[in-house]
Amino acid sequence: MKEPNNKRIATNAILNTAKTVLGILFPLITYPYVSRILGVENLGIYTFSFSFLSYFLLIAALGISTYGIREGTQYREDQHKMESFVSELFSINMISTIVAYILLFILLYAIPSMAPYRKAVFILSAEILFTTLGVSWICNIYEDFLAIAVRTIAFQILSLVLIFVLVRSSQDLYIYFAILLLSNSGANLVNFFYIRRKYCRFRLTISIDWKRHIKPILVIFSTTVAITIYVSSDTTMLGFMTNDYQVGLYGTAVKIYTIIKNVLAAILMVLIPQFTLMFARGDKKQTDFLFSRVFNILTVLMLPMCVGLFFLSDDVVLLLFGKEYSGSAAPLRLLSIAVSFSLYAYMYTQCVLIPIKKERVVFKATIISAIVNIVLNFVLIPLWGINAAAITTIIAEIITFTIAFFYSRDTVSLIGVGKNLVSTVMGCVCISIICLVCKSFDLLLIRIAASVLGSVVVYLAVLLITRNPVLWQMKEMIIKHH
Repeated sequence: MKEPNNKRIATNAILNTAKTVLGILFPLITYPYVSRILGVENLGIYTFSFSFLSYFLLIAALGISTYGIREGTQYREDQHKMESFVSELFSINMISTIVAYILLFILLYAIPSMAPYRKAVFILSAEILFTTLGVSWICNIYEDFLAIAVRTIAFQILSLVLIFVLVRSSQDLYIYFAILLLSNSGANLVNFFYIRRKYCRFRLTISIDWKRHIKPILVIFSTTVAITIYVSSDTTMLGFMTNDYQVGLYGTAVKIYTIIKNVLAAILMVLIPQFTLMFARGDKKQTDFLFSRVFNILTVLMLPMCVGLFFLSDDVVLLLFGKEYSGSAAPLRLLSIAVSFSLYAYMYTQCVLIPIKKERVVFKATIISAIVNIVLNFVLIPLWGINAAAITTIIAEIITFTIAFFYSRDTVSLIGVGKNLVSTVMGCVCISIICLVCKSFDLLLIRIAASVLGSVVVYLAVLLITRNPVLWQMKEMIIKHH
Protein backbone atom coordinates (compact mmCIF):
# COMPACT_ATOMS: atom_id res chain seq x y z
CA MET A 1 0.00 0.00 0.00
CA LYS A 2 1.40 3.32 -1.09
CA GLU A 3 2.14 5.64 1.79
CA PRO A 4 1.66 9.37 1.53
CA ASN A 5 4.72 11.28 0.38
CA ASN A 6 5.47 13.22 3.56
CA LYS A 7 8.19 15.29 1.89
CA ARG A 8 5.81 16.31 -0.89
CA ILE A 9 3.05 17.12 1.62
CA ALA A 10 5.48 19.28 3.61
CA THR A 11 6.68 21.05 0.45
CA ASN A 12 3.12 21.75 -0.68
CA ALA A 13 2.18 22.98 2.78
CA ILE A 14 5.17 25.35 2.78
CA LEU A 15 4.36 26.63 -0.72
CA ASN A 16 0.68 27.17 0.02
CA THR A 17 1.44 28.78 3.36
CA ALA A 18 4.09 31.00 1.76
CA LYS A 19 1.56 32.10 -0.86
CA THR A 20 -0.97 32.84 1.85
CA VAL A 21 1.55 34.66 4.06
CA LEU A 22 2.77 36.80 1.17
CA GLY A 23 -0.84 37.42 0.24
CA ILE A 24 -1.32 38.64 3.78
CA LEU A 25 1.73 40.89 3.66
CA PHE A 26 0.13 42.67 0.70
CA PRO A 27 -2.83 44.02 2.72
CA LEU A 28 -0.67 44.44 5.83
CA ILE A 29 1.63 46.76 3.88
CA THR A 30 -1.10 48.53 1.91
CA TYR A 31 -4.01 48.64 4.36
CA PRO A 32 -2.44 51.05 6.87
CA TYR A 33 -1.58 53.37 3.97
CA VAL A 34 -4.95 52.99 2.26
CA SER A 35 -6.89 53.36 5.52
CA ARG A 36 -5.30 56.74 6.12
CA ILE A 37 -5.62 57.94 2.52
CA LEU A 38 -9.20 56.79 1.88
CA GLY A 39 -10.64 57.04 5.42
CA VAL A 40 -12.98 54.82 7.42
CA GLU A 41 -16.16 55.61 5.45
CA ASN A 42 -14.60 54.84 2.06
CA LEU A 43 -13.30 51.54 3.39
CA GLY A 44 -16.78 50.94 4.77
CA ILE A 45 -18.08 51.32 1.20
CA TYR A 46 -15.55 48.75 -0.01
CA THR A 47 -16.32 46.34 2.84
CA PHE A 48 -20.07 46.53 2.30
CA SER A 49 -19.78 46.33 -1.51
CA PHE A 50 -17.57 43.26 -1.39
CA SER A 51 -19.79 41.69 1.26
CA PHE A 52 -22.78 42.16 -1.07
CA LEU A 53 -20.81 40.81 -4.04
CA SER A 54 -19.62 37.76 -2.10
CA TYR A 55 -23.06 36.17 -2.34
CA PHE A 56 -22.88 36.27 -6.15
CA LEU A 57 -19.32 34.98 -6.17
CA LEU A 58 -20.76 32.12 -4.20
CA ILE A 59 -23.56 31.46 -6.70
CA ALA A 60 -21.07 31.44 -9.57
CA ALA A 61 -18.69 29.08 -7.74
CA LEU A 62 -21.57 26.65 -6.97
CA GLY A 63 -19.38 24.42 -4.79
CA ILE A 64 -17.64 23.11 -7.92
CA SER A 65 -14.13 23.62 -6.54
CA THR A 66 -14.65 21.34 -3.53
CA TYR A 67 -16.53 18.75 -5.59
CA GLY A 68 -13.95 18.92 -8.40
CA ILE A 69 -11.01 18.27 -6.07
CA ARG A 70 -12.76 15.37 -4.38
CA GLU A 71 -13.92 13.60 -7.54
CA GLY A 72 -11.12 14.68 -9.89
CA THR A 73 -8.35 13.22 -7.71
CA GLN A 74 -9.24 9.72 -8.94
CA TYR A 75 -8.69 10.72 -12.60
CA ARG A 76 -5.17 12.11 -12.23
CA GLU A 77 -3.65 9.20 -14.15
CA ASP A 78 -6.30 9.12 -16.92
CA GLN A 79 -5.97 12.10 -19.30
CA HIS A 80 -9.12 11.35 -21.31
CA LYS A 81 -11.38 10.98 -18.28
CA MET A 82 -9.87 14.06 -16.66
CA GLU A 83 -10.51 16.23 -19.73
CA SER A 84 -14.10 14.99 -19.97
CA PHE A 85 -14.70 15.52 -16.23
CA VAL A 86 -13.18 19.03 -16.18
CA SER A 87 -15.07 20.07 -19.34
CA GLU A 88 -18.36 19.09 -17.76
CA LEU A 89 -17.66 20.96 -14.52
CA PHE A 90 -16.30 24.00 -16.38
CA SER A 91 -19.50 24.15 -18.48
CA ILE A 92 -21.69 23.92 -15.39
CA ASN A 93 -19.55 26.65 -13.80
CA MET A 94 -20.05 28.97 -16.79
CA ILE A 95 -23.82 28.51 -16.56
CA SER A 96 -23.79 29.34 -12.85
CA THR A 97 -21.61 32.40 -13.59
CA ILE A 98 -24.16 33.77 -16.08
CA VAL A 99 -26.96 33.18 -13.56
CA ALA A 100 -24.93 35.00 -10.88
CA TYR A 101 -24.45 38.06 -13.10
CA ILE A 102 -28.15 38.21 -13.99
CA LEU A 103 -29.20 38.07 -10.32
CA LEU A 104 -26.51 40.57 -9.33
CA PHE A 105 -27.61 43.29 -11.73
CA ILE A 106 -31.32 42.73 -11.06
CA LEU A 107 -30.84 43.21 -7.31
CA LEU A 108 -28.28 45.98 -7.73
CA TYR A 109 -30.83 48.14 -9.55
CA ALA A 110 -33.96 46.85 -7.77
CA ILE A 111 -32.79 47.80 -4.26
CA PRO A 112 -32.76 51.62 -3.88
CA SER A 113 -30.31 51.55 -0.95
CA MET A 114 -27.70 49.93 -3.21
CA ALA A 115 -27.48 53.03 -5.45
CA PRO A 116 -24.36 54.50 -3.73
CA TYR A 117 -22.57 51.16 -4.11
CA ARG A 118 -23.38 50.35 -7.77
CA LYS A 119 -20.13 51.62 -9.29
CA ALA A 120 -18.03 49.80 -6.68
CA VAL A 121 -19.92 46.54 -7.14
CA PHE A 122 -19.74 46.84 -10.94
CA ILE A 123 -15.92 47.13 -10.86
CA LEU A 124 -15.42 44.37 -8.32
CA SER A 125 -17.88 42.03 -10.07
CA ALA A 126 -15.32 41.20 -12.79
CA GLU A 127 -13.81 38.86 -10.21
CA ILE A 128 -16.78 36.52 -10.72
CA LEU A 129 -15.82 35.77 -14.34
CA PHE A 130 -12.07 35.61 -13.69
CA THR A 131 -12.52 33.16 -10.82
CA THR A 132 -14.54 30.82 -13.03
CA LEU A 133 -11.97 31.02 -15.85
CA GLY A 134 -9.12 30.39 -13.40
CA VAL A 135 -10.21 26.79 -12.58
CA SER A 136 -7.49 26.79 -9.89
CA TRP A 137 -9.01 23.69 -8.31
CA ILE A 138 -7.34 21.65 -11.08
CA CYS A 139 -3.93 22.67 -9.73
CA ASN A 140 -5.07 21.40 -6.31
CA ILE A 141 -5.96 18.01 -7.85
CA TYR A 142 -2.42 17.68 -9.23
CA GLU A 143 -0.99 19.26 -6.05
CA ASP A 144 0.70 21.91 -8.19
CA PHE A 145 0.95 24.57 -5.51
CA LEU A 146 4.15 26.07 -6.92
CA ALA A 147 2.43 27.40 -10.05
CA ILE A 148 -0.41 28.93 -8.04
CA ALA A 149 2.01 30.52 -5.57
CA VAL A 150 4.27 32.11 -8.22
CA ARG A 151 1.43 33.67 -10.21
CA THR A 152 -0.43 34.93 -7.17
CA ILE A 153 2.67 36.52 -5.66
CA ALA A 154 3.62 38.19 -8.97
CA PHE A 155 0.25 39.93 -9.30
CA GLN A 156 0.26 40.96 -5.66
CA ILE A 157 3.66 42.64 -6.04
CA LEU A 158 2.41 44.46 -9.15
CA SER A 159 -0.72 45.58 -7.30
CA LEU A 160 1.37 46.72 -4.33
CA VAL A 161 3.36 49.04 -6.56
CA LEU A 162 0.24 50.37 -8.29
CA ILE A 163 -1.47 51.22 -4.99
CA PHE A 164 1.41 53.39 -3.78
CA VAL A 165 1.74 55.04 -7.20
CA LEU A 166 -1.93 55.61 -8.09
CA VAL A 167 -3.89 55.83 -4.82
CA ARG A 168 -2.99 59.30 -3.56
CA SER A 169 -6.24 60.77 -2.12
CA SER A 170 -9.78 59.88 -1.04
CA GLN A 171 -10.86 60.56 -4.64
CA ASP A 172 -8.95 57.46 -5.80
CA LEU A 173 -11.36 54.97 -4.23
CA TYR A 174 -12.37 53.35 -7.52
CA ILE A 175 -8.78 53.14 -8.71
CA TYR A 176 -8.14 51.21 -5.51
CA PHE A 177 -11.00 48.86 -6.39
CA ALA A 178 -9.55 48.24 -9.86
CA ILE A 179 -6.13 47.44 -8.40
CA LEU A 180 -7.68 45.03 -5.89
CA LEU A 181 -9.42 43.34 -8.80
CA LEU A 182 -6.06 42.90 -10.53
CA SER A 183 -4.53 41.51 -7.35
CA ASN A 184 -7.36 39.03 -6.75
CA SER A 185 -8.04 37.95 -10.33
CA GLY A 186 -4.99 38.56 -12.51
CA ALA A 187 -3.50 35.15 -11.73
CA ASN A 188 -6.74 33.45 -12.71
CA LEU A 189 -6.50 34.62 -16.30
CA VAL A 190 -2.94 33.28 -16.59
CA ASN A 191 -4.10 30.10 -14.86
CA PHE A 192 -6.67 29.45 -17.60
CA PHE A 193 -4.01 29.13 -20.30
CA TYR A 194 -1.48 27.36 -18.07
CA ILE A 195 -3.84 24.54 -17.09
CA ARG A 196 -5.05 23.98 -20.65
CA ARG A 197 -1.45 23.69 -21.82
CA LYS A 198 -0.05 21.53 -18.98
CA TYR A 199 -2.86 19.38 -17.62
CA CYS A 200 -6.00 19.12 -19.75
CA ARG A 201 -7.56 20.91 -22.69
CA PHE A 202 -11.00 21.40 -21.19
CA ARG A 203 -13.75 23.07 -23.22
CA LEU A 204 -17.39 24.08 -23.09
CA THR A 205 -19.69 21.12 -23.72
CA ILE A 206 -23.40 20.30 -23.74
CA SER A 207 -22.68 16.63 -22.94
CA ILE A 208 -23.01 16.90 -19.18
CA ASP A 209 -23.91 14.04 -16.85
CA TRP A 210 -26.28 16.20 -14.81
CA LYS A 211 -27.62 13.26 -12.80
CA ARG A 212 -24.15 12.43 -11.50
CA HIS A 213 -22.92 15.93 -10.76
CA ILE A 214 -25.81 18.14 -9.79
CA LYS A 215 -26.90 16.54 -6.49
CA PRO A 216 -23.51 16.56 -4.69
CA ILE A 217 -22.67 19.97 -6.20
CA LEU A 218 -25.90 21.48 -4.89
CA VAL A 219 -25.37 19.98 -1.42
CA ILE A 220 -21.83 21.41 -1.27
CA PHE A 221 -23.13 24.70 -2.68
CA SER A 222 -25.86 24.86 -0.04
CA THR A 223 -23.22 24.26 2.60
CA THR A 224 -21.04 27.03 1.22
CA VAL A 225 -24.05 29.36 1.17
CA ALA A 226 -24.68 28.67 4.83
CA ILE A 227 -21.00 29.28 5.65
CA THR A 228 -21.00 32.54 3.72
CA ILE A 229 -24.19 33.65 5.45
CA TYR A 230 -22.71 33.35 8.91
CA VAL A 231 -19.35 34.77 7.77
CA SER A 232 -20.68 37.68 5.70
CA SER A 233 -24.04 38.33 7.31
CA ASP A 234 -22.36 40.15 10.20
CA THR A 235 -20.97 42.80 7.86
CA THR A 236 -24.07 42.93 5.67
CA MET A 237 -26.41 43.31 8.64
CA LEU A 238 -24.16 45.93 10.23
CA GLY A 239 -24.38 47.84 6.94
CA PHE A 240 -28.16 47.85 7.02
CA MET A 241 -28.56 48.29 10.80
CA THR A 242 -25.76 50.77 11.60
CA ASN A 243 -23.55 52.88 9.28
CA ASP A 244 -20.46 52.80 7.06
CA TYR A 245 -18.22 53.89 9.95
CA GLN A 246 -19.22 50.88 12.08
CA VAL A 247 -18.83 48.58 9.07
CA GLY A 248 -15.36 50.01 8.47
CA LEU A 249 -14.32 49.32 12.07
CA TYR A 250 -15.69 45.78 12.03
CA GLY A 251 -14.22 45.13 8.58
CA THR A 252 -10.78 46.04 9.95
CA ALA A 253 -11.14 43.53 12.80
CA VAL A 254 -12.38 40.85 10.42
CA LYS A 255 -9.43 41.48 8.10
CA ILE A 256 -6.88 40.67 10.84
CA TYR A 257 -8.97 37.70 12.02
CA THR A 258 -9.12 36.36 8.46
CA ILE A 259 -5.37 36.77 8.03
CA ILE A 260 -4.60 34.51 11.01
CA LYS A 261 -7.19 31.97 9.93
CA ASN A 262 -6.06 31.82 6.29
CA VAL A 263 -2.40 31.29 7.15
CA LEU A 264 -3.21 28.19 9.17
CA ALA A 265 -5.93 26.95 6.79
CA ALA A 266 -3.32 26.99 4.01
CA ILE A 267 -1.56 24.09 5.75
CA LEU A 268 -4.76 22.07 5.84
CA MET A 269 -5.79 22.82 2.26
CA VAL A 270 -2.94 20.86 0.69
CA LEU A 271 -3.96 17.74 2.61
CA ILE A 272 -7.45 17.39 1.10
CA PRO A 273 -6.35 15.31 -1.94
CA GLN A 274 -4.22 13.10 0.35
CA PHE A 275 -7.09 12.43 2.74
CA THR A 276 -9.43 11.75 -0.20
CA LEU A 277 -7.09 9.04 -1.50
CA MET A 278 -6.46 7.56 1.95
CA PHE A 279 -10.16 7.27 2.79
CA ALA A 280 -10.76 5.66 -0.61
CA ARG A 281 -8.12 3.00 0.23
CA GLY A 282 -9.71 2.37 3.63
CA ASP A 283 -6.43 2.66 5.53
CA LYS A 284 -7.73 3.83 8.92
CA LYS A 285 -4.45 3.34 10.77
CA GLN A 286 -2.52 5.59 8.41
CA THR A 287 -5.37 8.10 8.22
CA ASP A 288 -5.55 8.37 12.01
CA PHE A 289 -1.78 8.85 12.18
CA LEU A 290 -1.72 11.67 9.61
CA PHE A 291 -4.85 13.34 10.97
CA SER A 292 -3.53 13.28 14.56
CA ARG A 293 -0.17 14.62 13.49
CA VAL A 294 -1.75 17.50 11.58
CA PHE A 295 -4.13 18.18 14.49
CA ASN A 296 -1.18 18.44 16.88
CA ILE A 297 0.80 20.74 14.56
CA LEU A 298 -2.24 22.95 14.08
CA THR A 299 -2.75 23.15 17.86
CA VAL A 300 0.88 24.09 18.54
CA LEU A 301 0.80 26.86 15.93
CA MET A 302 -2.73 28.14 16.38
CA LEU A 303 -3.37 28.45 20.12
CA PRO A 304 -0.41 30.77 20.90
CA MET A 305 -1.36 32.97 17.94
CA CYS A 306 -4.93 33.25 19.24
CA VAL A 307 -3.78 34.05 22.78
CA GLY A 308 -1.25 36.61 21.54
CA LEU A 309 -3.86 38.28 19.34
CA PHE A 310 -6.30 38.42 22.26
CA PHE A 311 -3.88 40.33 24.48
CA LEU A 312 -2.34 42.51 21.74
CA SER A 313 -5.52 43.52 19.91
CA ASP A 314 -5.37 47.18 21.00
CA ASP A 315 -1.71 47.55 20.06
CA VAL A 316 -2.05 45.69 16.75
CA VAL A 317 -4.91 47.93 15.63
CA LEU A 318 -3.08 51.06 16.78
CA LEU A 319 0.12 50.05 14.96
CA LEU A 320 -1.51 48.99 11.68
CA PHE A 321 -4.39 51.44 11.35
CA GLY A 322 -4.00 54.31 13.81
CA LYS A 323 -6.17 55.78 16.58
CA GLU A 324 -9.10 56.34 14.21
CA TYR A 325 -9.62 52.56 14.16
CA SER A 326 -9.29 51.96 17.92
CA GLY A 327 -12.91 50.79 17.97
CA SER A 328 -11.80 47.68 16.03
CA ALA A 329 -9.81 46.30 18.98
CA ALA A 330 -12.75 44.96 21.01
CA PRO A 331 -14.34 42.90 18.18
CA LEU A 332 -10.84 41.70 17.17
CA ARG A 333 -10.27 40.44 20.71
CA LEU A 334 -13.51 38.48 20.50
CA LEU A 335 -12.75 37.15 17.02
CA SER A 336 -9.40 35.81 18.24
CA ILE A 337 -11.43 33.30 20.27
CA ALA A 338 -13.31 32.22 17.13
CA VAL A 339 -10.12 31.38 15.21
CA SER A 340 -9.45 28.06 16.97
CA PHE A 341 -13.00 26.76 16.62
CA SER A 342 -13.09 27.85 13.00
CA LEU A 343 -9.89 25.99 12.07
CA TYR A 344 -10.75 22.81 13.94
CA ALA A 345 -14.13 22.87 12.20
CA TYR A 346 -12.40 23.38 8.84
CA MET A 347 -10.14 20.40 9.49
CA TYR A 348 -13.01 18.05 10.31
CA THR A 349 -15.31 19.23 7.51
CA GLN A 350 -12.82 19.59 4.63
CA CYS A 351 -10.33 16.84 5.51
CA VAL A 352 -12.80 14.22 6.78
CA LEU A 353 -16.49 14.75 6.08
CA ILE A 354 -16.23 16.07 2.50
CA PRO A 355 -13.71 13.39 1.35
CA ILE A 356 -15.94 10.59 2.70
CA LYS A 357 -18.93 12.16 0.94
CA LYS A 358 -20.77 13.27 4.06
CA GLU A 359 -21.44 16.70 2.65
CA ARG A 360 -25.01 16.50 3.99
CA VAL A 361 -23.63 16.52 7.53
CA VAL A 362 -21.52 19.58 6.74
CA PHE A 363 -24.61 21.24 5.29
CA LYS A 364 -26.60 20.44 8.44
CA ALA A 365 -23.86 21.90 10.66
CA THR A 366 -23.50 25.09 8.66
CA ILE A 367 -27.20 25.74 8.17
CA ILE A 368 -27.79 25.47 11.92
CA SER A 369 -24.85 27.83 12.55
CA ALA A 370 -26.10 30.29 9.93
CA ILE A 371 -29.63 30.41 11.36
CA VAL A 372 -28.34 30.91 14.91
CA ASN A 373 -25.94 33.60 13.68
CA ILE A 374 -28.59 35.60 11.82
CA VAL A 375 -31.16 35.39 14.62
CA LEU A 376 -28.63 36.48 17.23
CA ASN A 377 -27.42 39.32 14.98
CA PHE A 378 -30.95 40.70 14.75
CA VAL A 379 -31.28 40.58 18.52
CA LEU A 380 -27.80 41.63 19.65
CA ILE A 381 -26.51 44.16 17.07
CA PRO A 382 -28.99 46.87 18.22
CA LEU A 383 -27.73 46.29 21.77
CA TRP A 384 -23.98 45.78 21.39
CA GLY A 385 -23.16 46.84 17.82
CA ILE A 386 -19.97 45.46 16.29
CA ASN A 387 -19.12 43.46 19.42
CA ALA A 388 -22.36 41.54 18.97
CA ALA A 389 -21.35 40.60 15.42
CA ALA A 390 -18.09 39.15 16.77
CA ILE A 391 -19.88 37.22 19.54
CA THR A 392 -22.31 35.61 17.09
CA THR A 393 -19.34 34.52 14.96
CA ILE A 394 -17.82 32.73 17.96
CA ILE A 395 -21.10 30.93 18.65
CA ALA A 396 -21.50 29.91 15.00
CA GLU A 397 -17.97 28.50 14.82
CA ILE A 398 -18.45 26.51 18.05
CA ILE A 399 -21.67 24.97 16.71
CA THR A 400 -20.05 23.97 13.40
CA PHE A 401 -17.03 22.43 15.12
CA THR A 402 -19.14 20.49 17.63
CA ILE A 403 -21.37 18.92 14.97
CA ALA A 404 -18.43 18.15 12.63
CA PHE A 405 -16.47 16.51 15.46
CA PHE A 406 -19.46 14.41 16.51
CA TYR A 407 -20.03 13.00 13.01
CA SER A 408 -16.32 12.38 12.39
CA ARG A 409 -15.56 10.50 15.58
CA ASP A 410 -16.09 7.03 14.05
CA THR A 411 -14.09 7.84 10.92
CA VAL A 412 -10.91 9.28 12.43
CA SER A 413 -9.43 8.94 15.89
CA LEU A 414 -7.07 11.35 17.59
CA ILE A 415 -3.91 9.63 18.81
CA GLY A 416 -1.48 11.10 21.32
CA VAL A 417 -2.99 14.59 21.49
CA GLY A 418 -3.29 14.83 25.28
CA LYS A 419 0.37 15.54 26.05
CA ASN A 420 0.59 17.99 23.18
CA LEU A 421 -2.50 19.88 24.33
CA VAL A 422 -1.33 20.12 27.96
CA SER A 423 2.10 21.36 26.87
CA THR A 424 0.60 23.92 24.48
CA VAL A 425 -1.86 25.26 27.07
CA MET A 426 0.96 25.69 29.60
CA GLY A 427 2.89 27.66 27.00
CA CYS A 428 -0.16 29.82 26.27
CA VAL A 429 -0.57 30.66 29.96
CA CYS A 430 3.01 31.90 29.95
CA ILE A 431 2.33 33.96 26.83
CA SER A 432 -0.57 35.61 28.67
CA ILE A 433 1.70 36.58 31.55
CA ILE A 434 4.37 37.98 29.21
CA CYS A 435 1.83 40.11 27.32
CA LEU A 436 0.34 41.48 30.54
CA VAL A 437 3.77 42.37 31.92
CA CYS A 438 4.78 44.10 28.67
CA LYS A 439 1.69 46.35 28.77
CA SER A 440 3.61 48.53 31.25
CA PHE A 441 5.96 49.73 28.49
CA ASP A 442 5.09 53.17 27.15
CA LEU A 443 6.37 52.99 23.56
CA LEU A 444 4.08 51.08 21.22
CA LEU A 445 6.76 49.40 19.10
CA ILE A 446 8.78 48.36 22.15
CA ARG A 447 5.63 47.04 23.82
CA ILE A 448 4.70 44.91 20.81
CA ALA A 449 8.26 43.73 20.12
CA ALA A 450 8.83 42.76 23.75
CA SER A 451 5.48 40.93 23.89
CA VAL A 452 6.09 38.98 20.68
CA LEU A 453 9.75 38.12 21.24
CA GLY A 454 9.21 37.33 24.90
CA SER A 455 6.22 35.14 24.08
CA VAL A 456 8.12 33.21 21.40
CA VAL A 457 11.10 32.54 23.66
CA VAL A 458 9.02 31.52 26.68
CA TYR A 459 6.63 29.41 24.59
CA LEU A 460 9.47 27.47 22.96
CA ALA A 461 11.12 27.02 26.35
CA VAL A 462 7.92 25.56 27.82
CA LEU A 463 7.53 23.19 24.85
CA LEU A 464 11.12 22.00 25.28
CA ILE A 465 10.84 21.55 29.04
CA THR A 466 7.56 19.63 28.73
CA ARG A 467 8.97 17.59 25.81
CA ASN A 468 6.18 18.61 23.49
CA PRO A 469 5.83 15.78 20.91
CA VAL A 470 5.47 18.11 17.90
CA LEU A 471 8.60 20.09 18.78
CA TRP A 472 10.61 16.93 19.44
CA GLN A 473 9.50 15.38 16.15
CA MET A 474 10.62 18.51 14.31
CA LYS A 475 13.95 18.45 16.18
CA GLU A 476 14.51 14.81 15.19
CA MET A 477 13.67 15.57 11.54
CA ILE A 478 16.20 18.45 11.47
CA ILE A 479 18.92 16.26 13.03
CA LYS A 480 18.12 13.42 10.61
CA HIS A 481 18.40 15.67 7.53
CA HIS A 482 21.74 17.01 8.72
